[in-house]
Amino acid sequence: MSVQTALGRGARAGGLALAGSAGGLVLQLVSVVVLSRLLGPDDFGVYAMVGVFIALGTLLRDFGMPMAALQSARLSHQQASNLFWVNVGLAGGSALVLALSTPLLVALYSEPRLAAVVPVSAVVILLGGVGAQVQIGLARNLRFAVLVASDLVGQAVGLTVAIALARCGVGYWALVAQSLVATAFTLLWRWVAARWRPVRFRRGHDSARLFRAGSEYGAAYLLTFAQSNADTVIVGAVLGADALGFYNRAYQILTAPASRLLDPLTQVVVPTLQRCREEGRQVNDLLARIQFLVAAIVVWAFAVAYGCADRLVPAVLGPGWDATVAVFKILAIGGAIAVFNQVSYWAFIVHEQSRALLRYNLVSKPLSVVFIVIGSGFGLEGVAWGYVAAVALSWPLNLAWLARCAGLPWARFARNGVVILSAGLAGGLVAARTVVACADLSTVAAVGVAAAAGTLAMLVAAALFPSARRQVRSAADLLATVRARGEEKR
Repeated sequence: MSVQTALGRGARAGGLALAGSAGGLVLQLVSVVVLSRLLGPDDFGVYAMVGVFIALGTLLRDFGMPMAALQSARLSHQQASNLFWVNVGLAGGSALVLALSTPLLVALYSEPRLAAVVPVSAVVILLGGVGAQVQIGLARNLRFAVLVASDLVGQAVGLTVAIALARCGVGYWALVAQSLVATAFTLLWRWVAARWRPVRFRRGHDSARLFRAGSEYGAAYLLTFAQSNADTVIVGAVLGADALGFYNRAYQILTAPASRLLDPLTQVVVPTLQRCREEGRQVNDLLARIQFLVAAIVVWAFAVAYGCADRLVPAVLGPGWDATVAVFKILAIGGAIAVFNQVSYWAFIVHEQSRALLRYNLVSKPLSVVFIVIGSGFGLEGVAWGYVAAVALSWPLNLAWLARCAGLPWARFARNGVVILSAGLAGGLVAARTVVACADLSTVAAVGVAAAAGTLAMLVAAALFPSARRQVRSAADLLATVRARGEEKR
């Protein structure tokens, strides 16, 4: 496959992934708006307590094996089967350990309701383990339509069940059912569509190399998990279910949607850049263009969200969620920075630097957790600022690490980031001032005017930087090349 073909297919897959992410965001917004009115902060807090450990079980279930399969230039049926059985074994063990740990979690949070919630929720880990390699197989075969459709329909079915149960008054059990139903439905769809059957486990077949790379990614992800979820655990253990409910809602309507955009792009960016590298293309140049495009969109969204928070959050969540507004604003700052860490993560994978990623995480993630622990002494807002400090520390550190281990031109990536963040700062401040000035308008009108003003301010600010203008031209050239290739294929 030529570079242009790889770019063309990658761009189309990226467009499909973005469309799927947009659909997922709409469903997530519906979920937040509807369920926040049917359930209370306490219900969300109880589920968020167990949700952290479901995420941990998911991490241990995979332990980098899907990423090892995704980054591999070639993957035989036997290798994929071996990885499948490893995933299933890890998933079963993780689910069992979580279920057996129920008394410890009840004691950690002083929350007896977890005694029933934890064992039931552990089933999600097992289901995910069965589907991990099926998902990677579909991604490697560029069957992104199946991935997107199964994800969206699974979410829709899970949300429908959750709303029905919430209306029946079952409280946090509606959230447990939502996760179980969505995971099971998505797995069933993908398994049928893939028409893939694993063979029995056999030693050899160069599987040791994949297991080694996977374990290095898994250990790195475990450290990332500690950083990413330290805030949730600390808020739940120190401040209780109500406070965690407020914090969780701010996260769900802000940071989680960004993850829904960036996570699917990993399965597009990595294979596309791998194929371009095989053809001798400089992937750092392509990755810098991708950074500019993706980061500009994400930072714009966070900047507008920050500026409109005072009107936007109460409108989305309804009455009784006022404590979420300040946390929402702080997390928006962290989210704008975190997108650059995601691009650096893609660089580690594309350059096959699993061991370097592990070593970087061994240094950066414990330091990040320290910031969050310190912030917890200042309440909910202190925890949020600890998260901001953590992601702000990680970005320059990972650029320096990549420059050393993979020859990444760190100055170009850093310059891109500074330009986009500066423009985002201008856009966020203008949007915030505009919301105040539009106090007499309806919420929809005020948010619309503020978003437009913030967008214009961000564009003007970015245009002041010559490097931004060059990046726009570079990105336009890339898109024109991809479009031309698509027209040739038609």
